[in-house]
Parts: sequence; C-alpha cells; structure tokens
Amino acid sequence: MTHAPTSAAPRRARTRPGITRPGVRMIAIAAAAALALTGCQVASDDADTTETGAAPVSVLLDWSPNPDHAALYTAQYTRAYDDAGVDVTFMTPANTADAAREVSLGRADLAISYEPDTLIAAEQGLDVISVAALIPTSLTSLIARTESGITTAADLEGRTVGLSGLASQQPTLDFIAREAGIDPGSISTPNVQQSLNQALLTDQVDAIFGAFRNIEGVELTAQGDFVVLPATELGVPDYAELVIIANPSRLADDPDYAERVRAFLTGTAEGQAAALRDRQVAIDALTPETQGSYDPDVLELMIDATLELLPEGDFGRQSAEAWAAYATWMYQNGLLETEVDGATATTNDYLPGANG
Repeated sequence: MTHAPTSAAPRRARTRPGITRPGVRMIAIAAAAALALTGCQVASDDADTTETGAAPVSVLLDWSPNPDHAALYTAQYTRAYDDAGVDVTFMTPANTADAAREVSLGRADLAISYEPDTLIAAEQGLDVISVAALIPTSLTSLIARTESGITTAADLEGRTVGLSGLASQQPTLDFIAREAGIDPGSISTPNVQQSLNQALLTDQVDAIFGAFRNIEGVELTAQGDFVVLPATELGVPDYAELVIIANPSRLADDPDYAERVRAFLTGTAEGQAAALRDRQVAIDALTPETQGSYDPDVLELMIDATLELLPEGDFGRQSAEAWAAYATWMYQNGLLETEVDGATATTNDYLPGANG
C-alpha cells in the first residue's frame, strides 16, 4: 500500500536536535545558545520564500519528535505542508519552558506548548495565543512502580516525586495533594527535567508527575509493572495538553505571518487526517524521526495510544468557554496569581474553514 502521494516521494522532516522525550540525550549549554541564535535567524527571514516558492515556517516543539507530534510529522511525510504552500522547519527546545518566550520574542513563528503554561504565559504578559489544539485532552499523569505501594495520591505523603520543570506542575501536584488530604510540603519534588523515566527506573524518585500516559506510560508499562494515574482521575479538570501557539501581535499586524499560520494549520489538519485514516502512515513518518529514542514495537503502541485521542475531523478546534473555566480553576487553586480571561488566550480564527 502506498502511504504518501504517488506524485512525490515521502519527505523527511527537518528537525534541529535538542532533547529527547525519554531523556536519553541531554542538550549542552552551547547548543541551547545556538538554538536561540538560529531561531532568531529563522524568524527574521520569515517574509522570504524558499527556492520552491513555499513560505518558510519555523516551529519550536515542546520536546523532541514523539507520537504526540503525529499530525505534524505525517503532514511533512505526506507533503501536506508542501500542498499548503509552506516549508516547515521543526526545532527542538533547550528547555520545555522555552515555547512562549521564543514565540513572544519572534524567535520562532509557532511553538507547541501546553494549555496551562499558555495561560501562565498570558498572565506574565508574554505575547502568545493558542491557535489550535494539537492534543485536545489531558495526558499528564502520576506514574509509580506497582511495588511502591502508590495507588492513590494519598500515598504520596513523605515520598519523592520527580517533575520535568514546567511552571504548572508543582502547583498542580500541590492541588492533588490537598485534594487527597495530605500536606503538599511533605512531598519532595526534584526537577529531573527530561529524565522522567530514567529517574523512576533508577529509583531516584518514588514516582514521576508530568509524564504522559500515551508516551512514558506506554513505554514504562512495556518494561514492567507500573501504576499510571491520569491527573484527571486525581481531581484535575480536563484541558488541551498540547496546543499550537502563535504571536497575536504579529497575527494582527502582519498579513503574511497570518497567512503562513493558516497554511501551516491547514497542512497539519491534513496530516492528522492521514494518520487517522492509516496508522501505518504515522508509523512511517515518525520512525526515522524518533530513531534511537524508542523501541520500534513500543513506538507503534505509543502511536496507537495517541491516535485514539484525536478527533475525526474538526482539527484543532478549541472552546473559549472551556479555556475560561480552566483559567478560573487555575486561579482558584494557586496555579495563577491573578485572574486571567482564558477565553482571550485562544482562537479558532486560523483553523481550516475559518473566516479571516
């Protein structure tokens, strides 16, 4: 069966290396500086077109290529971005918290971020807005070895829980602890950054929080007996785990930028549709991009777990009301210091079929 258009060979994505989802490769400080410099160069050239006439778009990922990016890499593999008229370069971050800053400063055209952290960025005055939901449901989970005896949040009292460093993680875990009737201060929470699985597998921590049930959860359970507790089962309301963020000032003032954002989202929607039609397309797209990071058989399990979360059609659509409600919950529970109108942090105006 042919998985890419017959008119052109499958296309490999251009991804600038950085961190890996399992945390097996760490980026050096020099590489982090290089990312910032190359990011500036990519964004500064955004008005030009490539040799093929396509408009360049730089996209900063939240992590290295992984199944959460199935729509992105399938769009690249099937040349959906070419058809949409954009030439996409994916960049991996030096830090998982880079996204909002880089987009706000114009160093990246777009970035993959998280709904909670996009709202935190809005509170901090960063110039970002979510233009699409890439993964429209929460993935964040608490994961522990079965033998640890951790089966509920109440079992975390006096334990060590590794975090990956996102601004939303500590206050969310504090909320979960309070809901379970234990003192958040009794939990030790080292920042293990990208090494979530490694920290758990080497018994540096009793549990990890911030791991994704469809990525780390699948990978760990393939290796042994682990308990995976989604945050939504621990009292946290559902939200869009991964979102695509843009710069709203540029959207308003730069018609070329706005058109490139629309074209990118059109291509990404086609990529998601192709992946949902045939999982093998997503496997073929992601396998070379994740080589060395995941066991091939486990990668397929991760892709299956991810595709189950994606809607058929209506790619990227977000509810302003849901964002407003989640922002209110964040404020009421200490994740935001001031009230933020979540409805203003998201828009559907650049999705396929939207008027604009």
